[in-house]
Amino acid sequence: MKMLWTDIRFQYKHGFYFAYLFMVLVYVLLLAFLPNSYQQELTVLIVFTDPSVLGCFFIGGIILLEKSQKVYGPLFITGLSIGSFLISKILSLALISVLSSLAIMLFVHQLTFHIFPFVVGVVLSSIVFTLLGLLLAVRVRTVNQFLFSSPLLITVFFLPVVSIFVSWDSFLLKVLPSYGGIVLIQGAFQTLSWQDWLYSISILSIWSVGLFYLATYSFKVHVLHKGEGVT
Repeated sequence: MKMLWTDIRFQYKHGFYFAYLFMVLVYVLLLAFLPNSYQQELTVLIVFTDPSVLGCFFIGGIILLEKSQKVYGPLFITGLSIGSFLISKILSLALISVLSSLAIMLFVHQLTFHIFPFVVGVVLSSIVFTLLGLLLAVRVRTVNQFLFSSPLLITVFFLPVVSIFVSWDSFLLKVLPSYGGIVLIQGAFQTLSWQDWLYSISILSIWSVGLFYLATYSFKVHVLHKGEGVT
C-alpha cells in the first residue's frame, strides 16, 4: 500500500493527472458536438484507444526515468519484491484510466450507462497494456527508442477496434485481449450475455497473468541483472 501511494504521488507530481484532465475536456467537447447516433460508438473508441491504453506509454517514461535516476538499488535492498513493485505501478496507472474514463462517460452520457462492465473493461485493458509497455520499456535505453517501438507493439492489439463499427467475428481477433476489453466497454451501452462475460474476463485474465509473469522475469533479467537503474 505504501508503494502504491508513492507511485500515485509521483504521477500527480509529474503532471499525469493534469495531462488527462486536459484530455478529458478535449474528448468531452468532441463528443458533445457529435450527433447522438455516433456518440456511443465513438465513446467506446475513445475510451479504449486512449484512457485504457495510457499505461502502455506512461510506464515507459516511468521506467526509463527511474533507471536514469538509479533508484532500483536503494528500492529493492529494502526487500521489496518485483511483483509488488509491478502491481503498484499497474494499479496506480489503472486508477488514472478509470478516473478519466468515468469522467468522459459522466459528462457525455450522465448516468445512462452500465458502470460495472465498463469499469471492469477499462481496468483489465489497462493492466494488459501497461504490462505490454513495461515489457518494451525494460528492453530499451532511451525515450526515443520507446516512442518509436511502442506504436509498432500495440498496433496488432488495436485490430479489434474495427469490431466497434462492423461485425467481424474472427477467431484470430478474439485471441487478442483487446477484443475482450472492447466487449466489456461496449457493455456500458448494451446488455452482455453470460458468454460475453465469460469470454471477456477469461481472455483478459489469461493475458494479464501471462504478461505479469513475463514482465517480472524481464524486469529481473533486463534491468536488475544488468545493473540498470541500480548503480
